[in-house]
Amino acid sequence: MEQVIISVLFSIMVLAVFLQVVNRNLLKLEISWFEEVARCCMVYVLMFAAEIGLRDHSQINIDSVVRRLPAKMANVFRQVSAVVTIFFSAAVGFSSIQILKTQFTTKAIMPGSGLPTYVPQASVTVGCILIFMTQTIILLHTLTIHKKGGKSA
Repeated sequence: MEQVIISVLFSIMVLAVFLQVVNRNLLKLEISWFEEVARCCMVYVLMFAAEIGLRDHSQINIDSVVRRLPAKMANVFRQVSAVVTIFFSAAVGFSSIQILKTQFTTKAIMPGSGLPTYVPQASVTVGCILIFMTQTIILLHTLTIHKKGGKSA
């Protein structure tokens, strides 16, 4: 599902940047919201991509090092990295909720598009919630496998 969202947002981002370049070089119209749309799409793409990368452990550790570790040590490493990521995403997510509350109450808007500033800021909250949930599931999965004496993928 995240890949579809990323593809759609990336397409919108590329289109917005392309239209901004065409506008700036050919049309010269007073349209400033293309850049804001592209930026908003980019931050959401980054948060969804970070969640995907963390899910398969490609961003939190050096995969070649983990593969060389003995199975038990690699499992411990995965568990520790999941716990650290869970705490970090919870802390950042909680802080981002506080920022969203402030932006919502002040009714701050982006100057070009008129979108509320909490729209792009919510990407951090959404990303942290997804990362928190994904890493919690991964941790529970590795703990369950470890308890059963099996090997983790």
